[in-house]
Amino acid sequence: MPQVKSSRPAQDTLPPRLSTLLEGLTYRELATRLEKVYRAAALAIDRLGHINIVKYEPTSLEEGGADLSLWETMAPVLRDTVMDVNALVSVVKQAFPPPEQKARDGAWAPPPASFDERLAQEVETVLNACAGRLAQRVADLGQRVRQPEVVSDRWALMSELQSFRADFRAQMGDLVYLTATAFEDVPREQVVPGYEVQVGAAAALRSALADLRRSAQSRMEKLAAMPPKDVPAHARRMEEMLAAFAHMPASLTMKTRDKRMLVEQRGHLDTLATRPEADTGELRAVMEPMLAELARVGTELTQRTLVAHDRAVWSVCGARLEQAAMHLFLHSPGAERVVRDALKTAEALYGRSPTFDTFLRKARMAPGQTQDDAQLRETLEVFRERLAALPFT
Repeated sequence: MPQVKSSRPAQDTLPPRLSTLLEGLTYRELATRLEKVYRAAALAIDRLGHINIVKYEPTSLEEGGADLSLWETMAPVLRDTVMDVNALVSVVKQAFPPPEQKARDGAWAPPPASFDERLAQEVETVLNACAGRLAQRVADLGQRVRQPEVVSDRWALMSELQSFRADFRAQMGDLVYLTATAFEDVPREQVVPGYEVQVGAAAALRSALADLRRSAQSRMEKLAAMPPKDVPAHARRMEEMLAAFAHMPASLTMKTRDKRMLVEQRGHLDTLATRPEADTGELRAVMEPMLAELARVGTELTQRTLVAHDRAVWSVCGARLEQAAMHLFLHSPGAERVVRDALKTAEALYGRSPTFDTFLRKARMAPGQTQDDAQLRETLEVFRERLAALPFT
């Protein structure tokens, strides 16, 4: 049976801010136990996020059915997923035995007398609750992958596996974040292992989706006066565009259901491309629903995954524009440097708003390009307006 292994050792290294928090705890025995849990969580998050299941996803509609060979191939991935989650659950139970286990062992502890002890009790309760939820989700995974509608469909199997692995990572991140904030008000991105990598991947996907939509819409605009004999070649170019996107690193993080939609649309485009001629309406019937779905995916990323990320980037950009204005007032050469830095930072917001995206594309400066004060003031003014107009709900 083939083994599915990561190409690099999994990481249990803690984010620097989380290590500093642990070092600052006066309750050292608690800090030691927490560190064990946090390292186990970091290891599990890393393994669940790094093991590549993309190579097992179907690449055509004909690969929808699941068979014995697929199950033999996927068995190690399913096994490793369960083992990674159970390993963390086991560490939590060892470091923070649940109350019922303490009662069975005959252990007794007095009510918490100090603030540190009350916090320790709170953390213990949270960890045990999170461990219980993770254990239940492992059981849910086992039941789900045995359902007929999953067993008989490769797409469904991959979708379920991807969904569960993402859910496991999210719950593990919540475990770390909620217990860390019991001791100090710290941002999630500074203490949750792998959080910045995950958010960065989501921002990269949103950016790639925005460019794909823009390119596809541009090609759609050319259909108005296109004769039927030219439509197949146009369909082929669009199919090649989707194929190129499917091979981009950013697309790997798409949900399986969304990848399936792209595969379906590529199949329709390929069919049109093989015909001697086709009506433009047929091509629109394929592309318009796809464009709507791509917009939906981008919106979901913005509203569910990138909320805190976008606000943080927005805030940093605002601060840098304020600095740039001060440099310009003082006729300092630092103005161009700060504006350039602000534009580079704002690229992380690409895909959030078409108007803002247009500004970023026009404002991008080549490495050797320079701007005088008048140009910098104009860029700064438009930048401020576009930044202020970004929709935050």
